[in-house]
This record gives sequence, structure tokens and C-alpha cells, in this order.
Amino acid sequence: MRYSFRTTGDKKPFVKRAVPVLLILLVAGGVWLWLVKFESEKPAVSLGGEGRFLGPELKLAAEDRKSGLAALTVEAIQGERTVTLLEEAYPDGHAVLEKVLGMRPVPEGLTDGELRLRVTAKDRSWKPNKTILEKTFVLDSRPPRPVVLGGPHYVNQGGAGLVVVTANEELSSAGVQVGEAWFSGFPLTESRTAVYFALPQGAPRDVPFLVRAEDGAGNRGVAHFRPNVKLKPPRRDRIEVSDGFLAAVVPYFKDQDPSLQGSDLQIFLAVNRIQRETDAERIRAKCRESAPERLWSGAFTRMLGKPTAGFGQERTYYYRGEEVDRQVHLGVDIASLMQSPVPAGNGGRVIFTGPLGIYGETVILDHGCGLFSMYSHMSVIDVAPGASVAKGDILGRTGQTGMAGGDHLHFGMIVQGVFVDPVEWWDPHWVQDNIDLKLK
Repeated sequence: MRYSFRTTGDKKPFVKRAVPVLLILLVAGGVWLWLVKFESEKPAVSLGGEGRFLGPELKLAAEDRKSGLAALTVEAIQGERTVTLLEEAYPDGHAVLEKVLGMRPVPEGLTDGELRLRVTAKDRSWKPNKTILEKTFVLDSRPPRPVVLGGPHYVNQGGAGLVVVTANEELSSAGVQVGEAWFSGFPLTESRTAVYFALPQGAPRDVPFLVRAEDGAGNRGVAHFRPNVKLKPPRRDRIEVSDGFLAAVVPYFKDQDPSLQGSDLQIFLAVNRIQRETDAERIRAKCRESAPERLWSGAFTRMLGKPTAGFGQERTYYYRGEEVDRQVHLGVDIASLMQSPVPAGNGGRVIFTGPLGIYGETVILDHGCGLFSMYSHMSVIDVAPGASVAKGDILGRTGQTGMAGGDHLHFGMIVQGVFVDPVEWWDPHWVQDNIDLKLK
């Protein structure tokens, strides 16, 4: 039996169609190999930090988003010695790498002093690309030794003080810690830093004082500092909350916050407690940034009038004979004629104007180096944020906005967010002994 086969068509058209496709694939493959496997773009390398000192940590980043990183090496060169800090290979490649190398304790083989860092990054291209980044640093692992100049130093409970800090080397920052409160310093010269600090009202007598300093390399030094602390006997006041008082002040707060619900007494208590804490945080936030130079001179001026409530006064509130709340008064109230002009206590810059919770219409001045003054319960404000004022310039007029039972000025002094006794700042002798002489 014989079999015969016949073709059903011509192969030439198929070949004609296949050849262009194959050519396209070959060209595409060649382009891919050239752009990816033979790409010529070098990896990108960067070192964290702009200063000349090498801090406790060395941060670096490398990137190659085409063929990926194949290897990364970090070397420290000091004199004739070369110390390898990092040497890694990446068979699978990495598009982006971020590394943090610890420099404390100082890596074996290195000593404090100048060194050169060399970072080498290679990619996975078939045409090997390499980037070498070199940068000179100073390795400094010794912590500074801060010292408080002058003395003896005194501080009243609820009062303020100033110290000048120096060290055995140039500092990048310094400050004083009083318990949990931190007070940043402001440079006077390359070697001296002025720190205004406060002993918060109610802080215990044995609260620790520490001076903390940091150098350009990120090393931190600590020194104990102990001023003479003068305690003040508590001053107490009984405040009767009448229905007439509630009817006068509660509408102001309901206008400010329509969500307030409850009786007038309930709204008053919510404002006196919760709103007071909210206001304190807003004030701390406003007083976090201060001009780096002193904008004031001499004792602060006081508005004419009779002080009716002092700083640190422990207030107990009674309603219909029953105790309903307790708070501490952190300023001085001054009574005068209605809508009396309010002078700026000293030279400074306006950083806040407007409603401020229990304090009503308020102006806050920045006097530089972390010192602020506050003017509250005003009826009219005649200055705007950003304006510079001189001692005695009129800021506005007294009023009874906020939690004020009558027309008066609530005056406060603030050191980096902590209220302090204004009476000290009105006293020329206190300013001379505790501020001016120490700055000299």
C-alpha cells in the first residue's frame, strides 16, 4: 500500500510574516540588553548631615533604579590606616538602600580627629558602573563639660532666673532642665550660652536642676546645678460664684463654642477646668519659638492701677456655699478705670492677638531669648501680630472678656511656656541682680 501526501498551502507567506516579527524581537531584545544590562548610569550616593563633625550615627543612602545595586563599601581613612566600616554584596540587587552605622564607641582602628570617608557603590550592569563619594569629617567622641558661670544663684518658687553656660569646647546647644521642664539656651558668643529658666509654681523644693549641653558632633554632657530655692507661703483666695457672675460670663463662652451644653454652672466648670488646660497648651505652643536676641531692657513697666489678685494664688470656688472647684492664678490682676490704656511692659514683638479661652481678648509679646509677656481680658486690641513695640506703647484697652467678672487687666510673664511671677520683672533691683549682672 502506498501513501501520498500533499501540501495544503505555500510556506513562503508565513516566512515573510515571521521574519519582521523576529527582527522586531531581536531589536527589542538588543535595546533591552543595552538599556538594562549594559546601562551606563552610575549609582547615586549621599551622606547624611551637612556639618563637619561625624556624629554618633553615620547615615548614608545609595540608589540605582535601573540595574540595581550590586555592592556597597564604606571605608574610613585616617593617616595611613584604612578601616572598613561596611562591606556588603547584593546578588539580587536593590534599587534603594539606606544604612545607619554606629560611630559610638569609636570603631576599632580609629581615633578622635580628622578622617576621610569613602563610600563605593557598584551596580549590576554588565557594563559595571561605580560611584565613589569621599568626604572629610572630624571624629569627636568626647562629651562636652558644661559649666555654669558666676553665682550664687537664687530662684523663688514660681519665679525665674538666668544662668550663663560655657564648656571646654564650642557648643551647638545648651539648656537647663528643671524637673520635667526644659529651657533652651540662646547663644551669647561662640563659647557662652544664656539660659532663662523657671521654677514652676507648685514644684517641690528638691526638684533637680541639670545643665545639658551638646557639641557639634552630637556628644552630650550633663552638669548638676543647684540654685538657692526660696519657698513662698501659699496665698489662698475664696471666690464666690454667683448666678449674676455666671449670667455675665457664660454667654461669652457659648458664643466662642456653641457646642457647650448644660447649666450655667456646668458650663463654667467645664471652661474653668478643661478650657484652662487647652489655653495653657496653646500658650506653650505660641511660646516655643522666640527671637534669638534680647529685645527688652530694664525693668518691665506696670499698668497703673491696684493689684487685686496675685501670682500663685490658690483659688477655691464656691457656689451657694459649696466648694465646686480649685485652680491656681498664674498672673497678676490690675484694676483701673474702665477701658484704661494697656502699655507694653517692655520692648518686643507681637506674636498673638485675639480670643484665648478663659483669658478673653489677649495680646502676647515676645521679648526674645524665651521671655514673653501676656495681656488679657482686653476690650480693644490696637496691635497686630508681627508688629514691633517699645516699652510703654499702647497695645489696647482693658475690658472684661473671657473669665472676667469686671473690667481689669490680667498680666502674665512667661519663660518658655512656663508662667512666672510678674512682680520680679517689675523690680529694677531684681532685674539688675538676676539678669543684667549675669549677662555681663
